[in-house]
Amino acid sequence: MKRWLLSLSIASALMLPATASIAQEADHQGLKNQIEIFKDILTTAAKQQDGTESSRLDDVEFTYLRGQGVVFFVRSARMPWRIVAPDVPEPPMPPEMPEMSGFAKDLQLDRVVEEGLRTAHRVLSQFSGEYSDEWFELVEQKRELAWEVRDLNRELRDIEFQRDVQDKASKAEMKTHKEELEARLAELKAQQKQLDIELNEMKKTLKAKQEKVQKERLLTQEKSIEAIEQVFTRVLCDYGITLKSLPDSEQVSLVIRDASVSDKKRLDNIYVFEKSAINACESEPADLLEQAQKYKF
Repeated sequence: MKRWLLSLSIASALMLPATASIAQEADHQGLKNQIEIFKDILTTAAKQQDGTESSRLDDVEFTYLRGQGVVFFVRSARMPWRIVAPDVPEPPMPPEMPEMSGFAKDLQLDRVVEEGLRTAHRVLSQFSGEYSDEWFELVEQKRELAWEVRDLNRELRDIEFQRDVQDKASKAEMKTHKEELEARLAELKAQQKQLDIELNEMKKTLKAKQEKVQKERLLTQEKSIEAIEQVFTRVLCDYGITLKSLPDSEQVSLVIRDASVSDKKRLDNIYVFEKSAINACESEPADLLEQAQKYKF
């Protein structure tokens, strides 16, 4: 009899954790169902808010942290930096390089490399909308002039090297050729100076345009964040009571992905709402938002 009672006690003790686990899973499933319903209400409300797209949401997800509460992760469909091109510096103008080997000179390897950098910069810059076609046309002209100036300087240097070993007739011919090269060089430098003036003026215009675009992007960002805050707190105030299985001591948190940028790093906006404040909310979502803990991470 004692052995039977002992076996029964041991079996009961072993079954208790399993029973508790099953009950806990049932409670969590109930909470999960309630959160799914809340999520559907949230996404529908975001689509319908004021007939605008500012509050439209992408990738609405959630999780539950026992002892802390429900966390919703959202991303605005209207964020202005969803696609951002890399900031690639413009390739430098052709430098004065040491004399290359005959093979490398024949292939013009230095020019091939520069052309590759230039093409990559143009593609990426046009992708980001950073520069205009007119800007690139002027830059192309400046680069071509820079290459011609470089070639003329090389040719003048060759003439200087050869002058001491040439006869009188050849020296006279070389002098004439040198004067022609120097005249052409002066003409090219004058053209470069004019192009620099035009590029500087265009740079000012582009900078003003970029600043305007940046302000518009920031305004779009602010409107998107504000719209998401409004729709989430309104739904939380009106339907947060449906999260009946969420303990009153826990919270509902909202994480807006990539909501802001600081030092070229994307940050999330995080809001933490106390369940007690949600239950007390009647018709003033703005008050609920005011009571929330807010920070960026």
